[in-house]
Amino acid sequence: MKLTKENVQTITQFAKHCIRELGIKSSVKITLSKRQTGQATAGYYNPADCTVFVAVHNRAIADIMRTVAHELTHCKQQEDGTEFPNDDEGLQPLEDAANTSSGKLVRFYGRKNRDIYSDLISEGLQRFLYSSPKS
Repeated sequence: MKLTKENVQTITQFAKHCIRELGIKSSVKITLSKRQTGQATAGYYNPADCTVFVAVHNRAIADIMRTVAHELTHCKQQEDGTEFPNDDEGLQPLEDAANTSSGKLVRFYGRKNRDIYSDLISEGLQRFLYSSPKS
């Protein structure tokens, strides 16, 4: 994805949707970056300052949104008093919950905002899939 004004607006609207749906009360800062995270992941949540970092280079908008939703779920987990263990085995249930939550958030948002999939399929296929059936 390119960091165009339109794409950033689309992701911002989605992030606001997630914050509402998750019931997040904290102020969250989200950084979209052309650079990778420096870790073996496409995004991360920093509980120390409630920030989310998401790499966007060579990724579809819907995939970036899933990462935003995943990391925001970690923010909500922290707000709810969840402690984040330092080991992968201890973290796994929290990661599983964030994966489930982010998948649902993107799927239901995408049903009303089908344009989030526009960079995944050709224009002709989009017209075919999303046009109203003729009576």
